[in-house]
Amino acid sequence: MERGTAVTREGHETSTGQALSGAEWLDVHFEAARPEYEEMLRFVGVARGTRALDAGCGSGGYLPLLSELVGPGGSVHALDLAPENVRLVEERRVSGELPRLVEARVGALTELPYADGSFDALWCANTVQFLGDAELGSALAEFRRVTRPGGIVAVKDVDVTLARLYPASPFLFPHLSEAILRADPDDSQSRGSVRGRELRRWLERSGLREVRQKTFMIERWAPFRPAERRFFGDWLSYLARLAEERGVPGEDLETWRALGDADAPDHPLDRPDAYACEGQVVAVGRVPEAGGRPS
Repeated sequence: MERGTAVTREGHETSTGQALSGAEWLDVHFEAARPEYEEMLRFVGVARGTRALDAGCGSGGYLPLLSELVGPGGSVHALDLAPENVRLVEERRVSGELPRLVEARVGALTELPYADGSFDALWCANTVQFLGDAELGSALAEFRRVTRPGGIVAVKDVDVTLARLYPASPFLFPHLSEAILRADPDDSQSRGSVRGRELRRWLERSGLREVRQKTFMIERWAPFRPAERRFFGDWLSYLARLAEERGVPGEDLETWRALGDADAPDHPLDRPDAYACEGQVVAVGRVPEAGGRPS
């Protein structure tokens, strides 16, 4: 899909051409994983009274909790590459849903439109997966630049190799990741989707200090709540299309074809013994104080 074209619902794309980045998809995903997602943000340790940036805010799912964490004396800024996501966040700010949100801007992670040291804390969730390795290095340099000395930078992302669907083969997701990357080693999103557990080392190499990392599992058992069923059903349909295109092993392809129609009456997610999970990783580091050791 070319940049600037209309949204394609099939891949939940935005006008940027990035799959799984549209507001409808993001809202359902957040609601399906709300307890764990909010736990991940609380793990970061955003302090009250701080000025925070949600870099890659999507439809704004994290902004209410981020506003709560900074409290009345703090403020929140938001940035996203997709103009339609920014418009939605601005609408929610104007309506009063986001009381601490100062503004939402369109911008890229690799060229943040903020002055040096603008923020006390930066949060970036499920966005660096769209970046290649070189772009990730540039984004982390920007995160460090716009965060004041002593401030914190937190990056959260998926590691799709942690995903599991029962009763399907435990190798279903790793085989798909391997097939995609073999077919196109330069596919940034596919590379990013298996890079989650490397994030700590990336933050350390960017010059951040006191880096810590934690992996969170989002596990759901049948019967699924409506938001959970929709999230996993849509995600599996998207992956099934990739499996068809990229040449997964034959026995896996049969399974993916059964998963491809989220509305099928005999869909595996509707089995009484169904189980689905995904893994998310949060890495947090601190910008060195002035006069600290050089990076």
